[in-house]
Amino acid sequence: MHLSTMIDWRHALLGVVLTLACSLAGQSLAALPGFSLIGHLVLALLLGMVIQVCRPVTLAARESTGFIANKFLRAGIIFLGFKLNLIVLVSAGLQSLEAAVFVVAIMIPLNYAAARFLRVDHTLALLTACGCSICGAAAVMGVSGALKAKADQSVLAVAIVAILGTVFTLIEVFTQPILGFTDSQFGVMA
Repeated sequence: MHLSTMIDWRHALLGVVLTLACSLAGQSLAALPGFSLIGHLVLALLLGMVIQVCRPVTLAARESTGFIANKFLRAGIIFLGFKLNLIVLVSAGLQSLEAAVFVVAIMIPLNYAAARFLRVDHTLALLTACGCSICGAAAVMGVSGALKAKADQSVLAVAIVAILGTVFTLIEVFTQPILGFTDSQFGVMA
């Protein structure tokens, strides 16, 4: 019994080490020219997907997935939330808040409907709809408890939201010259 506990501990540690390695590598890659547009979160997720090719490593590290999703991912999202500047939010005015509520109220059902049309599981569809419509990974983790989502569903939803967020951010940046908005108008639209 002691030997199996030791093996389980090593497998769990492997998952933590792989997650940390992907995170640090993603952060380093994001410092390179061109990669900064993608962002270190998406780069780390892509590196994690590449590791999935090595099936024995993936299976060995699987035991720590729930722990990583529940502890590290939630802690990271909380730390990300600390970057929110409430003074800037208040200075934007009530109209910006009203516009945000209106957009979110429309986008959650639209994103959910699109996901269900593509035959995505109900819980995953709702997680990604909230993440894409509200504020990304923080929204996914915020609603995952209420939806009683599995750790795998939450992690997958965070990955989907991060990748889609990056893709649509790049699309928005490239459309600014076409739209002819001022920087302030573009900021509100984005």
